[in-house]
Amino acid sequence: MKFPKFRRSFVILALLAITIPLALAQKPENATVRVNVTPDEAYIFIDGQPYTHRSHTLRMAPGEYTIGVYNYGYVAQVQKVTLKEGDNPEINARLAPVAGTVSGPWGRIQIEGNANDKAAVFLNGMGPEYFVGHIDEMNNDILFKQRLIVPVGTYELILVNPKETKPFFTGQVEVRPNERVIVDVAPEKNTRTYKPWKDGEKYTAFKRFEAGTATATIAVAPVTANIALDKNRINCGENVRLTWNSAEAAHVFITANGKPLTEPTLAGEQKLQPLENTKYELRVAGPGGIVVSSTAVDVNTAVKASLMATPSDVTFNKVGDKAVEPATSNLKWTASNADAVRIDPIGTVSGASGTQPLTLVPTQTSLGALNETKAYTITATNICGGADTQTATVHLTGTIEPEPVPETVAELKLPQTASPLPLLGLLGFGSVFTAFALRGFRKGH
Repeated sequence: MKFPKFRRSFVILALLAITIPLALAQKPENATVRVNVTPDEAYIFIDGQPYTHRSHTLRMAPGEYTIGVYNYGYVAQVQKVTLKEGDNPEINARLAPVAGTVSGPWGRIQIEGNANDKAAVFLNGMGPEYFVGHIDEMNNDILFKQRLIVPVGTYELILVNPKETKPFFTGQVEVRPNERVIVDVAPEKNTRTYKPWKDGEKYTAFKRFEAGTATATIAVAPVTANIALDKNRINCGENVRLTWNSAEAAHVFITANGKPLTEPTLAGEQKLQPLENTKYELRVAGPGGIVVSSTAVDVNTAVKASLMATPSDVTFNKVGDKAVEPATSNLKWTASNADAVRIDPIGTVSGASGTQPLTLVPTQTSLGALNETKAYTITATNICGGADTQTATVHLTGTIEPEPVPETVAELKLPQTASPLPLLGLLGFGSVFTAFALRGFRKGH
């Protein structure tokens, strides 16, 4: 079948449009880098995944990578690199050993039943921090011993083939003191067989890592951890200082009543203000085990308030517009374990105690006797949800009287029918008496 010329061009362009992106997406492994490792059994990780063990020339697509070199019992070396096409500068990873030895009680894990003895072995987690070696270092107990020695306990055993991201085996393994547990990881078996390990009783300590010709001993150190509070009982609003530490740990998790705190470091401290009874739990995980420790604080959320009026009976007397006997009293209050206090109808008050003077004005405005009760209520609360309410009363009695009417002099009036003669006679007698008195007064002088 023949295509017109323009159709052939169209088909060619379409094929190029498909094949070029596919070719680019494949990212050919045309970047190389040599990684030299010491000790010889060290394992190379790329972007956190096991790649291969021993020194190796890596062939990869150009790009950015995190290349880590790990060997249990040594300080890991991790670096970010950008690989270009062709040869790249060599990476020389000479790991420094971790000082010290590992003591028991302990047992052994022996792994059998897997065709790839280069598979990476992890305990209790998938990250490089949980890496303890590869199967070929822990799969023999005959002439050439390859031994994985771990503290007594239960472990999550995880196996991952090189250059793969998902494990081909995960399972729990119980390690008993001075026993060798043989784990057959073949899919059709997945068994645990326990045998005595007399060497466990002979040795008091092992180096973390030793390797020779066809021999290897990996002794994993136990994980230890502790968590503590400076106070185990506080009042609402007070702070506590939480401290923790760990050793041989890969990750540390701290929860408060089951809720995670800020991602903690392997050791540190935090200043906290719990608002309720709180249990802090520390979970520390590493290849040498999982340790859980906890501490707790009791928070006193109860609020205690009191309110008293002195005197509680007062008298008020008012005449007209003037209070001739004003009514006064005092409120005395306290509020413990509270951060907000209000007295109604006065308003917000501050402090843990105080006094409030009162000048009482009756509600009644009409004339007559008074008989009223004034109520005052204190409400104290705190941020922990605690609250208390108390009420005090003042009994008000007295009177409200009207303004008095001022008195006036009445005019002297005679009855219309009365005779004026007796009054005139009285006035005349008074005049004569006055004249005699004045006359005697002059003679005396």
